[in-house]
Amino acid sequence: MSEPTITYVIPVHNQMADLRRTVRLLVARLAYLPGSEIILVENGSTDGSGPLCLSLAATLDSEEVAVRVTTSAKGLGFAWRRGMAMARGDTLVLTAADLPFGFTDLDGYLGLSPRPALVMGSKTHRDSQIETPAVRRAMSAGFGLLRAGLIGLSIDTQGSVLIQRSLAQVLLPQLRAGDYLIGAEINAWAVHEGITPVEVPVVYMASGRSTVSPVRDSVAMAAGLLALRRRIAGERRLTARGGEVAVS
Repeated sequence: MSEPTITYVIPVHNQMADLRRTVRLLVARLAYLPGSEIILVENGSTDGSGPLCLSLAATLDSEEVAVRVTTSAKGLGFAWRRGMAMARGDTLVLTAADLPFGFTDLDGYLGLSPRPALVMGSKTHRDSQIETPAVRRAMSAGFGLLRAGLIGLSIDTQGSVLIQRSLAQVLLPQLRAGDYLIGAEINAWAVHEGITPVEVPVVYMASGRSTVSPVRDSVAMAAGLLALRRRIAGERRLTARGGEVAVS
């Protein structure tokens, strides 16, 4: 099986502490997959991350691994969606600027045969090695129960997303999330298209720098899941009506 070209989509929001190291690590890793690229999506930084993105691209961009810079509105979902729209690689890796799983998600994906259209770097996979604070584990578990109950997804949608570009282009018009709900939204619409997501194990140690608010973010995620459920149900009704018209 030939190796795919990879597009890493890296959201950049006040990432001065991580960005230089992350981009250098990515360039070194992707050199083994020539034709790959890194898309840095600056989204509302106030710490100089924007100019640093441009500097890194000017220094590290090459024929083997392209380093590209763009901007989006503030938020993980906006950044991922912007990167998805620009990507040129066969497979997209949607992750965070500190590479929370290192390359364990990518290595897991490349080790699959055949390679699925959608893979999640999953913290809940039985073979994952995870160290996180109790509060974050409780929040993740609660969100998992809510996600399963509202939109029927039992897999971990809060990790990295590895998605074939052809599927990303199909899903992109349906995506609305500007925040952390984007992972659940990608998976929900993929399932709606008949795709079965696959999870791969990861190694993850929490950095301790999380900006998650247990109350605020839990309420926002619940509201977002409800809205997503309504949209998918509406799409199913439209599809069913279209089928009835075609038959008649």
